[in-house]
Amino acid sequence: MIRFDLRGVEVKLHGVRQDSPPKMVAIDYELIVDTDETDQRLDLLHTNVRKYGTISNTVAEATKLEGTIRRKG
Repeated sequence: MIRFDLRGVEVKLHGVRQDSPPKMVAIDYELIVDTDETDQRLDLLHTNVRKYGTISNTVAEATKLEGTIRRKG
């Protein structure tokens, strides 16, 4: 949707599992982006991932999904 220059992305996940019945009750993520884009553009990328991301929307329908985005370094 937006042109965004980046050299790489790292994704860190932490999930909270319920034993009975077995299911994921929460997933926290951290997106670490190697880029020279501005902070405003980095925030826009995060907004678009949450709004239009197929995987993030699918997971958010099933469990609590929260996360952050930050610049590498």
